This record gives sequence, structure tokens and C-alpha cells, in this order.
Amino acid sequence: MSTTPTCPDCGAPLDPAARGLCPRCLAELAIALDAPESGANVEMPSGPAGNGDAAAQPRGQAGGELPALGGLTERPGSVIGRYKLLEEIGEGGFGVVYLAEQVEPVRRQVALKIIKPGMDTREVVARFEVERQALALMDHPNIAKVLDGGTTETGRPYFVMELVRGISITEYCDQEALSTIERLQIFMEVCHAVQHAHQKGIIHRDLKPGNILVTQSDGNPVPKIIDFGVAKALGHKLTEKTLFTVFQRIMGTPAYMSPEQAELSGLDIDTRSDIYSLGVLLYELLTGVTPFDAETLGRAALDEVRRIIRDTDPPKPSTRLQTLGGRLPEVAKRRHTEPVTLSRMVRGDLDWIVMKCLEKDRVRRYDTADGLAADLKRHLCHEPVLAVSPSSLYRAGKFIRRHRLAFAAASAVAGALVIGALVATWQAVRATRAERLATERFQESAAITKFLTGVFQSPDPARDGRTITVAEALDKAVKDLDSNLAGQPALRTELLSVLGETYYGLALYTNAISLQERVREYCLATAGPEAPDTLNAMVYLAASYEMGGRPADALGLLERVAPLLRKVRGLEHPDTLQAMGNLAAQYTRSGRWAEALPIEEQVLALRRKLLGPKNRDTLTAMGNLAGTYRMIGSLDKGLQVQAEVLSLRREVLGPKDPDTLAAMTDLAGYLDALGRVEEAIPLQERSVELKREVLPPNHRFLGIALENLASMYEQVGRATQGLKLREEQLELCRRFKSPDDPETLWAMANLASAFEAVGRPGEALMLREEWLSVWGKVRREDNPAAWNGMIGVAASYRATNRLEEAIALNRSALEGFKRTTGATNEYTLNAMTELAITLRMAGNTEAISLETDALRLKRQYLRKGHPMLLESLDNLAQCYEQCNRIPDAEPLRRELAELKANAKSKQRRAGESPTVPAVP
Repeated sequence: MSTTPTCPDCGAPLDPAARGLCPRCLAELAIALDAPESGANVEMPSGPAGNGDAAAQPRGQAGGELPALGGLTERPGSVIGRYKLLEEIGEGGFGVVYLAEQVEPVRRQVALKIIKPGMDTREVVARFEVERQALALMDHPNIAKVLDGGTTETGRPYFVMELVRGISITEYCDQEALSTIERLQIFMEVCHAVQHAHQKGIIHRDLKPGNILVTQSDGNPVPKIIDFGVAKALGHKLTEKTLFTVFQRIMGTPAYMSPEQAELSGLDIDTRSDIYSLGVLLYELLTGVTPFDAETLGRAALDEVRRIIRDTDPPKPSTRLQTLGGRLPEVAKRRHTEPVTLSRMVRGDLDWIVMKCLEKDRVRRYDTADGLAADLKRHLCHEPVLAVSPSSLYRAGKFIRRHRLAFAAASAVAGALVIGALVATWQAVRATRAERLATERFQESAAITKFLTGVFQSPDPARDGRTITVAEALDKAVKDLDSNLAGQPALRTELLSVLGETYYGLALYTNAISLQERVREYCLATAGPEAPDTLNAMVYLAASYEMGGRPADALGLLERVAPLLRKVRGLEHPDTLQAMGNLAAQYTRSGRWAEALPIEEQVLALRRKLLGPKNRDTLTAMGNLAGTYRMIGSLDKGLQVQAEVLSLRREVLGPKDPDTLAAMTDLAGYLDALGRVEEAIPLQERSVELKREVLPPNHRFLGIALENLASMYEQVGRATQGLKLREEQLELCRRFKSPDDPETLWAMANLASAFEAVGRPGEALMLREEWLSVWGKVRREDNPAAWNGMIGVAASYRATNRLEEAIALNRSALEGFKRTTGATNEYTLNAMTELAITLRMAGNTEAISLETDALRLKRQYLRKGHPMLLESLDNLAQCYEQCNRIPDAEPLRRELAELKANAKSKQRRAGESPTVPAVP
């Protein structure tokens, strides 16, 4: 007897020929998935837009049973703000994407996404704003950039993105017949982009091929992540509108969805959900199919979809390849190899890496997207990977969890027998345990002795041992560790940690980083992110990133470790306070002063409470806070704090303590910023004098003091004295540091500028070309000092009318700063203006749009009256004047004059502010 089918979700009766959900539940699910409307399939299509354009999903066919959405009020030819709509190129569950032309200040094609009529409910508007805000937070070459946003005349939100002309990553790889290695290299770029999003506090939650488009630049593939429409903010609001993940509504695409997303509550999703989706993508890049068949998931009821995702273990990629049958030769051909070779390449490391990503228990997945990329890099370099085949014990545990009832019954019978055997063997175990432990300790001691003996043996018997440097001995020690302790990973990691700290103490930060990254990954894999060894490894690595010229990496790591320390060790623990202080310092260096200030105020309050007002760490916290006050323009308030810091350090630490001398330099800098340079110079001269007396010549505090004093001399017309100090600084760097050391590169760039200031452009150009040669050999692209030096070379080229060469260097420097220090760092903003100046001199109208962007960011991140802000106002006014757009230039000139007048007034008032401590 036949029965009427019902909807598996709500129980509503279905048409006898229907399958799956009823129309109402299907419509709700389509919206929840941000899917194109469909009458039969709950899964979103994974391909790109039909013409390969724009950051958008392709249009779906509207099912007849779904409610009509109403007519569009915008259509090709309509104008929204500065944008003219050209054609519709994509449509998702709530947004329509148009190819549009921006008409001013520059003409360019963009993608404009706008909420569809009938979809502007509170929830959809909130989700739309989430995507806009999520994209605005990020600045990465592999994430589609948001350019603008607003509302239409009818009040519907829209935002404007860069136009991404590309196809899905899987389609691109197949179309180009990329090898497995080439696919892994593109995939690693995607991992780094996802890591960037995670560091900004954003989970994508819908990573799939259709949301990762690949374009080409100079013949090279460039993946771009798009569509953050279901993104989730971590730790901060993205929009003032409340956005809830509705109970029993899936957010994402089932074939790429993590088990925790399938739980439906959505209340416990973190970055490891994206790691799972990356694992599915990697699986598909390797095998041509997803772990769970998309068609099967599409036909299944919702509860069955959830059960498969949560409870079913997919086959390993190499195993799945063997089940493809007649499809395997075509899959192998698209990977430019033979079927047997493809299976052999995937088997082993790649199997383990993929399955680690796809773990049901997210604790067992990679902790970060960079960790996943690092393991793939180890595989490509034929190094041991951190992902390993699951142990027999682990597999047995999973089997037991799947068969709880049967195992419980069997356990009851076997328990009595086992207990008797355990009692009988207990005494024997106790007798042998002490002997085994003693043997292990002896073997460990012998391994350490052998290692230390090898460290101090000459790497070259023909050389006099007295000529061997400490760095050479350490390099040899690292090689010995990898070969002699390969079978003792825990001991090897402990010794690597010691060697990394030693490299750090010798200012060999690049060497320290390579070891400390290995220590961190091992600790994460074996002990988890909250273990003491893991936390310590992360703290040490962050310090090396900072000193090694990798501030963006330092910031990302500190953003992760500071909350972990607070959770594990408590807010008032010294390690937590140190990490919070370091995090605030990195926020300050990145121009994120609004985030730094409350942290520094909290740290100072806790330091005073726990340590008292005169403790060294309390005074350090005061100095950090004073520095942030300076950055946000609270100069009078900051001067008060900095003067107090210097007085207390003299009292508590003595007049010649390095921290006291650093406070003198900082206070002189405050006076300089307030226009009281004549007062600043004696203080800075005394600081330099004392530092020469008490500090070693290669100490970075001395280099900073020399640089600052030289700058002050140059301001008051004493350029020759400034030049001598800069020559001294470079001489010290060349004596004690490597040619590519950050301080050496800074010193070379500064001296070149000083040569130009005294009318010696030939020597300036020679020095800058020497710098360019050094940088070209070592390619330190992670070093902000290198990019700053490149700007100096471009300035020399510009001064000699070599404008095309200058533009090329300026562009490289700008991209380098964006990648290494972030889009809002002062160095990046300065690089934008330097490029705009060169473009203006070359008559290139791109200068206007670039300087407009730079001015907008400077207004947002720099204090009023900041010299870099004034420079942007002046340069943009010149750009307009050069194009005969005088009405556009006039308000900029008025603003510039007003800011300069305010600065002079403020300097006069500051001259009446508290007197600084007398120079001793």
C-alpha cells in the first residue's frame, strides 16, 4: 500500500513524484546556503560564473515553486554613484553582481554586488554587510579586494570589488593539465590567503572551487578567494546589525562542509572549519572528486547529509583513485602523468596530509592554514611531514565509538579474564619499569653528550679551530641534529629550541626563525596549542619574527598566543602581560593604535597593581603607552608620561642604564615632534654620548640614537653634522652586521639621503645602487628595510629623470610593504605616496587615484597634522593642478594651510607645557 511522502525536515506532505525537501524548506535552505534558487538540489554549483568574471556565484535556474523576487530596478545602463552598470554577470541567493564601469576619479571596470529586490530582509542585509566588512578588513594579493560601498537610491546596500576574470581553481588546473606539484604550489598560495583572513579574525565558511578563481598575471596563475558572504567574525563585530546563524540552518556547501558546521547550531565554528574545507579542495585537486559525492549529498535528505558529514570516514585519496575505474586515465592525463604514477605520488605523505585536514575531531586537524602549507612544503622538499598515519590505538578508538553497544557487551565478558591477567603481571611490570626508565635516561644522556662533542669539533680539520665562528659551530650543530637524532624527535626538538634561542641571542634572527618554526610545529602536533612547550615556542618565535623584520608574522602569531596565555595562565601571569605588551607594540607599529591603546592601558594598570609603580616592567609599560600617545597625536599627554618615565628610570635604574638612555631618546623624539627641536638636540646629544660610553658599538640602541640625532641636525640646517653621524652609523653596521641586515640597509638608505641633502647626488646614487646590488643577491623580500631602501633608489632615479626605472622600483616596494607590513602600516602609506609622486612627474594620471587612496588611509590611520598626511595633501593638489583641475585642488590647499597653522599653534602651546627633566 502506497503512502504519501513527507518532507524529512518539517513533515509537510510532498507530491508523490517529489524527492527531498518541501518547497518551503528548500527555499529556506537555499537562502541559508547562499545558493542559487533550485527546485531539486540543495547544493550550490561549484563552477564559476558563465563568463568567468567577477567575485560571484553563477546564476541558477529559478524553480517554479519558489516565490518570485520582484523585478530589478537596476539594469545595464543604470548608474549607481560613480558606477555605470554594463551587464549582469552573476547571481547568488541574495546578491546580484554586475560588471560596472567606474567613471571617476579613474576609469576602470569593477564588479558591483547589490542585494536583490525582495531579499532585503534584516538577516540578508546583515549577511550582505558581513561580506562587505570582511573584505574591507583584508589586504592580500590572493583575496579579492573591496574598493567601495554604499546604498542605492532605494536604500539597498551594494559594494564594489576588483573585477576577477578567472575560472575555478579545479577547472583551471584541469584545463592547463597542471601536474600534482604545480597544483600543490597554487593550493599553498590559497592557504596563505586563508591564513591572512584568519589573522584578521575572519572565517570564510564556504571555501570551494567556485569561490577560488584563478587568473593569470605575467603568465603565472594567481588564485583569488571570493565571496565572504557566509563569513564569521572572530572576536569582534563586523557590523552593527546583529547577525545570527539561525538554529537548524546550514551555512556553507555540503560537499565542502566541516562536521561542526553540519551540527547546525553554528555556535562553535572556528578557523579549523576552513582547514577541513581546504582538505576537501586538496582532495579534489589530487583525485578529481570530492571525499563525499556531491550528487549523493544533493539527493539525500538533510539529516542524512548531516550524518554522512559527521560520522562517515571518506577513503584516502590514493584509495579513491583506485575506485575511479575507467575515469582514472583521464584524471591522470589532466595531471600530466600516468595512472600508476599518480597513485604512487598521492600515496603516503599526501594521503596523510589530506586526512589530517579531514579529521572529524578538529583538534587533530592542522591548527592553521600556514601549518598545512608548511607540511606540503616539507613534502615537496622531501622532508618528514608532521601529518602521520593514524596509530592502531587511534583507529581502534574510532571503531569502538562506532560500535558502542557491542563493545560494551563484549567488554563485560572479557573484563573478568583481563583483570586476572593484569594482577598477575603487575608486579613484573613494576620490576622492569625502573630498569627501562634508567636505560632511556642513559641513552638520552649519551645522545646529548655525543651531540655536544660534535658541536665543538672543527667542521674543517684543515682549519685552525680558533678561526671558526660561533655561527659556523651552530650551523654544524643543526645539521648534526637532523642526522644523529632523527629517531628521537622529542630530544631533537628540545635541542633545536636551545639552538634557536642561541641564534636569537647572536642576532641571527633568520636562522632562529627556521628552527623555532620547526619547534612550534612539533609542539602543536604532539601536545596541542595550549601546552606549555607550545606556548613558549610561539612566544620565542614571535620575538624572532619581530627582530628579523617580519612584523606581519609577529603580529599574527601574537594575536593567537596572547589569548591562549590569558586562558591557560591567567590575565595577571607575567607571560600573559608580556605577550599583551608585545601585541600592543605590534599594533602600534602597524598603525592600529586604537587597538593598541586599551591593551597598553590595561597592562600598565596591572603592572602597577602587581609590581608597584617603580618596577622596571612597569616603567617599560609606561614607555610603551607614551609611544602610542605620540602616534595618536596626544602629544601633550604623552610628553607628561614620557618625562615621568625618564625621571623614574634615572631614580630606579641609574642614569646610564640602557633603558634610561632609551627613555632619553624617546623624550627627545617627543620634543622634536612638538617642534621643540632646539630643546631636543641637547638631550639627544647627551643620549648619544652616554650610549657610546656604556653600550657595545653594535648595540641597536646606539644606531637608533645616531639616526635620530642626525635627523634633528638636518632639520636645523646642520646637514654636515648629520652626514657625519650617518657615516658613523653605516661604518658600525658594516663592522658588526651582515650586508643584508635590516640595520645595515637602513643605514645605507639614510646616508644616501644625507648625501643628496648636502649636494652630493653622485655618491648618493652609487650608495643606493650598491644597496640594490646587495638586496638583489639575497632577495630579502620579508625585510621592510629592503623595501624602504628600494624607495630610496627610486628617489635617486627620479632625481636624475630615470622615471620608468623609478616607477618599477616604487611599484615593487609598495607590493613588498603591503605583503610584509600590511596595507595600513606607515611604510606602506609612504610607499603609496612615493609611487604617486613619481607617476605625477611622469604625467601618468594613475597618480590621482593612488594618492586619493593614500590620503583616505592616512586620514583614517594617522593623526591630524602628521607630516605624511600633509605630504599627501600637497601631492594630490599638485596632481590636480597639473591636470588643470584647479577647483579640485583648492580645498586640499585650504586644508593643508589650516593643518599647518594648527600645528604651529599647537607647538606654541606645547612650549608652555611641562618642562622636561634637566640633562644631567
